[in-house]
This record gives sequence, C-alpha cells and structure tokens, in this order.
Amino acid sequence: MRNYRFISIVAIMLTLVTGMAASVIYAQNHREEIHDSYTTALTKAPHEEKPLEYISENYNVKEGFCSHLPIVVMDTNGVEPPVNTYFDNTHTYAGIGIYVPKEDVEPYVDGEILLYNSEEGINSLADQPVTKSLMRIKRRGNTSMTFEKAQWLVKLVTESGQDREVDILGMGAEHEWILNGSMYDKSMLRNYLAYSVISRIMKYTPDSRFCEVLIKNGTTYSYQGVYLICENIKQGTNRVDIAEYKESNTFNSYLLRKDRYDVEALTLENYGRIQGFNSEYLALLYPSKYRVTTDMTEYVNRDISYIEKILYSENPKIFGSYKDVLDVDSFVDYFLVNEFLGNYDAGNNSTYFYKDLGGRLSMGPVWDFDGAMDNYIYEPLDTESLAFYTKPWFDCLCKDLNFVKKLEKRYTKLRQGPLSNDYVIGKIDEITAYLGGAIEREWMRWGHWYTTDNVYSLEDYTGSDGITLKRNAVTYEDEIYRIKTVLREHADSISTGLKMLEKNAELTTGLSKWMGWLLLLAAVVFLIPAIFVSYKK
Repeated sequence: MRNYRFISIVAIMLTLVTGMAASVIYAQNHREEIHDSYTTALTKAPHEEKPLEYISENYNVKEGFCSHLPIVVMDTNGVEPPVNTYFDNTHTYAGIGIYVPKEDVEPYVDGEILLYNSEEGINSLADQPVTKSLMRIKRRGNTSMTFEKAQWLVKLVTESGQDREVDILGMGAEHEWILNGSMYDKSMLRNYLAYSVISRIMKYTPDSRFCEVLIKNGTTYSYQGVYLICENIKQGTNRVDIAEYKESNTFNSYLLRKDRYDVEALTLENYGRIQGFNSEYLALLYPSKYRVTTDMTEYVNRDISYIEKILYSENPKIFGSYKDVLDVDSFVDYFLVNEFLGNYDAGNNSTYFYKDLGGRLSMGPVWDFDGAMDNYIYEPLDTESLAFYTKPWFDCLCKDLNFVKKLEKRYTKLRQGPLSNDYVIGKIDEITAYLGGAIEREWMRWGHWYTTDNVYSLEDYTGSDGITLKRNAVTYEDEIYRIKTVLREHADSISTGLKMLEKNAELTTGLSKWMGWLLLLAAVVFLIPAIFVSYKK
C-alpha cells in the first residue's frame, strides 16, 4: 500500500513539472504559428528583348502590349479622381499644420476595374479578365496626394452600390483594396520586401501582389507603372481577424492607428498624449466612428490610458505589470523588424495596435515602408546605432532588462531565419528578377522624377568627418546596391546596440511571473526526498 502511495505522489509531482515545462515550450513556440502568405517564391520573369516596344512616347499602350505581371485596368470614363486634401498651415493642432479635406470636393469617382492574370503566365488585354467589377476610387495619401503617380483606394461595388467582396489574386475576399505605387521608392520593392519578410514573423501582415496599371480613356490605355495591389488594414476575416463588434457587449475587440492628427478620425483622449509623453494621436479604426457607441469609445480610452499609466509609472511594481496588459512578444517583434529595416516613421506614424476580445494589446500589423532602408529624405540611416528604443512606449519597455533580453534572444533566432543576410538579400534578388522588363517600363514612365532633383529627393549629407554623401541613385541597379549595403551593415550592428541597451537598463521585471512555478519546483525537489525517507522508515 505504501508502494502505491509513494508512486502516486511522485506521478502527481512529475505531471505538474511536465505541465510547467509544456506551458513554457508552448509560450515560446506559439508565436511561430504565423500564416505566411508569401511562401510561394516569385518566379523569374521571361526575358524581354524590347520591354518598351508597346509603349509610345506619350505613355499610351500600343496594341499587343503584354506583361508577365498581372495587369490592372481602371476606367473612370475620363474623370480623374481629384486631389481631395491640402496641408493647412494656418489651422494647426498642437502647433502643427494638418491635412484637411477640401470643401465641396467629392473624393470618390465611379468607374470599372478589370484584372488580367492568365494561367499561361503572360497577360494581355486580349484575354478575358479574371476579375471585373464596378468600383468607387479615390486618391489616397498625405504628401503623396499630389504626386503625378497617384495612389488609390478602390472600393468594389455592385450595380446597386453595395459592397462587393472579391478575392483578388488569392488574397481573400474583400471589397476594399489599395493600389500603392509610391514615388518615394524608386526601387519599387521596399513595401513588398518588408511584408514578405515580416509575414514569417508577425500576424496579419498585409498581403500584396505586384501588377502593372493602365488607365483606360475611351479606346486608349495610359501606362501608369508598377504598383502593389494590396490589403488595407481593417478588421475582417481576411485582414485583422479579431472578434466582431457587438454593441450589447460590455467589452469588445478594437483596432487603433497612431498617426498625425486627422480631422476625420475618431481621436482618443488618452493619458499619454494628454500628459505630453507623445505628440501623435491614437484614432479608433474599429469599431468605426459610424457604428461605435459613446460607451465603447470611453472603454477603449480607459483601456489605453490604463496601459499607458502602467508604462509611464515610476513605481517598479506597477510598471512590471505591463506583461499582464501587453502581448510582449508582438512588441518585441515589432521593435526588431522595424529597427532591422530602418523604418523609423513606425512607432510615431502609420502605427497600428489591436486587441482581440479577452486578449492583450498587440502591436501591428506593420505598415508603410516607403521611407525605410535609408530612404528618409533629410539624413541617412545610421547603420551603427539603434533608434527604435526612443519611440513612445518602447522608450519605457527598454528600461526593463527583461524586455531587452527578450529582444536579444529573439534577434539571435531571427538572424538564423527571415532576418538573415542570405534570406533578405536573396529575397531582394528574387523580387528584381521577378519584375524583369517591368523595371524598365517603370523607369521610362517616371525616370524624370527618379533621376532629377526635386523637393522630395534625398538630401546630400555631410558627416562630422566633412565627407559629403551623395544619396540619390540615378540608376535602378545603384538603388538596389544601396539597399543591400545598408541592410547588411545595419543588421550586423544591431546585436551590439542591444548589448548597449542591456547595460543601460534601469530595472529588472519578470521574476514574479515565474515565482509560483519556482516555488512548486522547489517543493517537488524537497518533497520527493522527504517522501522517500518516509517510505524507508
């Protein structure tokens, strides 16, 4: 009988210890369960002897035009979507000029969109389109609103004007799509490269596909260049898949954006901004301002303010509870991918957060890498230094040695996979080979912008050594070389920078989280010998 009692107690203890180990392993591996929508490698484009053969000097497409990329045709019956906002320096918010809508300007234009994507791999206007839909289309962006190469938000609609959900190029059914063709990025690959790499690391990374865009006007087609057709960031099954809002619920999921002040957004009055800890604005994206109740808005405002009071607390015990309200792993990954790619607009602008029902606040999805990889106008990326630790909220988290060590451990792991030099440089080569002759067509169309100085050109930079760095690449090959070089150099220095953060950490949290398990383990270690001694007696 004593034999059975002893075996039972030992079995219970072993079960508890095994459960503890399993929970630790699950916590480490769970975030690796990321749906990677970019797993299929891009194929090399077929060789084109004369990529410009079917485009005239006035950029109209001649009969016979074809492309290995999907072709998107937009027809608005000759009506161009208008510039619908302007920068108003006379009306400021917190002393900063703002972009405001133009009065009496309807931003949307009605039209039709057609998508050609042949199974044979070569696409032509003589083919049947795989997607054809009525649409409403408008220009998007702030500074880029007035660019020659416009960016568009497209809403697919039925004949009666209702939203029409369509699966575009395997990215899932939705009615809202973005056509992104940033003139800031003469490489055409910054956003796609970032999304394809980060999709292996973080949830809900936007899906995107390269395409060439034509605008139809009567019987002519005007060539607009290489674009990404991609998802925008919103709640939905094929976007940010958090629980749907129910007005009857006391608590709900929500999606936020941090950015410059937007007069049309539902802006929060959160603790961090009111106290002056950061100057950007948090806006509630989901639930939308058209559906949300006052109670829900107040709930989100209280929730975010509660989190910020923890992060900015000078009481170590209160600050240490940030692990109870944040999905820390998502913050670690968000820091590392944006630091790695030199995307220093993130954290202040184009920054998203989401909270699922019953969950913790998570960073992401990532967005907008036009200015990343040494593409900031005023100064080059300092490859020897870190910058992301200065961002709001991260400036608090990086005071914690426990958080910094998570950064170090995670970075070491990612450098063996999606953030390795071989993987990232290989991905750049894969993208450029895939774009093929479309690169020459893009530069033919917009080379006057890419190769001459304008107000948005990268400024030459003179360092402390007196040497002036010429930053504007005048060929596509030079731009790709510049991206590869800066990514290699910065990637190699990040580990050193994290070590410096470790030395400068002001406090250590995290022990309390494991205290219960440690006590249990200690009990097991001491209890088993005690049982054994009791049994011998």
